[in-house]
Amino acid sequence: MQSIHSVVPGIVARQLALRRLSGRSIHSINWPKLPGMRRETADPTLEAAAFLDGVDRHLRLGSSLRGAIQAAVIESDSMTIREGLRVLLLHCRTGAPLDDADVLADAAHRPSDQAFFIRSLVAAGAGGGGASFALQRASWALRERHAIRAERRMYAAQAVFAARVLSWLPLVFGALMSLTNSSVRSAYFGGPIGLLCVVAGLALNFIGRRWMRRITCSFD
Repeated sequence: MQSIHSVVPGIVARQLALRRLSGRSIHSINWPKLPGMRRETADPTLEAAAFLDGVDRHLRLGSSLRGAIQAAVIESDSMTIREGLRVLLLHCRTGAPLDDADVLADAAHRPSDQAFFIRSLVAAGAGGGGASFALQRASWALRERHAIRAERRMYAAQAVFAARVLSWLPLVFGALMSLTNSSVRSAYFGGPIGLLCVVAGLALNFIGRRWMRRITCSFD
């Protein structure tokens, strides 16, 4: 039977580890890569949200905003984050204002989520005691954007699947009727009018599939 003095430290260590993990995003944990398993490419929006959480964590530990940004960059292994913050990091190291025109101009040329991410760091450096709150709200907004985008992709995939099923059903039904019914076969292929109807139906089916695919891809 183990002594109480040998059990308590293990319980405390497990509780502290679980508490640290509970405060991190599931996408920011470096899971071990098993043999034969491919690791998913991290989403840039979730990487930006996790980076803002890291900056907020260092800020709460007593670092300045510039020091928190530099420490979070060192912890991050995302090349997208490092390349996107190239100009902002230069201003952090030299002591230049974070809301300089060069930083804002560089953010304007970035994708929408990355531009929002950079502007959130600039807004957090505006002064006052609301830097941590601004970082938390920006991180929440980025995760909300990612969730909405994923839900939109799911509905688009469902629409594409339904369009495929509805476009294949007439073809399968027409082929079966042509094979099993001689009158239908003669109506389809016995004269120019029937052939014209078949060609027109196939063309409209193809156009409808392409049109539906174009509509759903525009939501991505």
